Amino acid sequence: MSLSDQELRLLAEIEQNLRWRDPAFARRIDALNAVPSRDGPQRYACHVSGLEIICILLVVTILAVVLVFATLAAGTG
Repeated sequence: MSLSDQELRLLAEIEQNLRWRDPAFARRIDALNAVPSRDGPQRYACHVSGLEIICILLVVTILAVVLVFATLAAGTG
């Protein structure tokens, strides 16, 4: 979904005002935008290692087993 013309004009005005009031901050933002670590939508994606995924799956599995046993134990009492 793209921005409307009014929204684009408002953002341009905000950017011009920022550049006028705080040129040092504007230069830092320009530097950050000039050298992306990756191109495309994955530029801002979270980077998760395989080990982290395995640990998360292990924790979820253990919690599911504990929940099943707790449910069975509550039903027999």
